Amino acid sequence: MDTSTIIMGILAMALFVIPIYYIQHRQKSNVNKAMQPFLDAANRHGLQLGQHDFWNEQYGIGLDEANNRLFYWHLDGLKPQEVVVELSAVKQSAVDNVFRDVNGNRIIDSIGLRLTQSGGKSPNLYLPFYDKEGSMMLSGELQLAEKWNAIVLNKIASRQAVQV
Repeated sequence: MDTSTIIMGILAMALFVIPIYYIQHRQKSNVNKAMQPFLDAANRHGLQLGQHDFWNEQYGIGLDEANNRLFYWHLDGLKPQEVVVELSAVKQSAVDNVFRDVNGNRIIDSIGLRLTQSGGKSPNLYLPFYDKEGSMMLSGELQLAEKWNAIVLNKIASRQAVQV
C-alpha cells in the first residue's frame, strides 16, 4: 500500500465518523438541557436525587435516599406536575399497564405506578409513565415503571423489616 491510499482511507473514515460523533454529542446536549428543569424542580423541593431516570423529555422520577422521598415530574403542557412522595407513608406499589387486544395485537394505552398511602388527603396516587395520547411509541416505559416499582417495594420491605 502506498501513502496516498492510506491517507484516502483515513479521510474517508473521518467523513463517516465525525458526523456520527457530532450528532450523538448534540443529542446528549439536548437531553441534558431538557432534564435541567426536572433537576431544578427537585432542588426547589429540597431534594438531593441520587438515583433518577428521565425519559421522553417530559417525564422524570428520582429518589432522595437521605430523606426517604420519591420525586416525580411530568411536563404536560406549560406547567409541570411535581409530586413529592414520603416513602414512609406508602403501603403498596404496583405497575398499572392498561392495554387492549386488537386483531391479536396488544396495544398499550397507558403505563403508570400506583402508590397506596396510609392516611393523608389522597390514599391512592397514580404516577403516569406513558400515555398513548402523549406519545405514539413506547421506549422502555414499562421497564422503567417496573424498576421504580421494585425500588418502592424494596423501601416498603426494608421499613417493615425494621418495624418487626
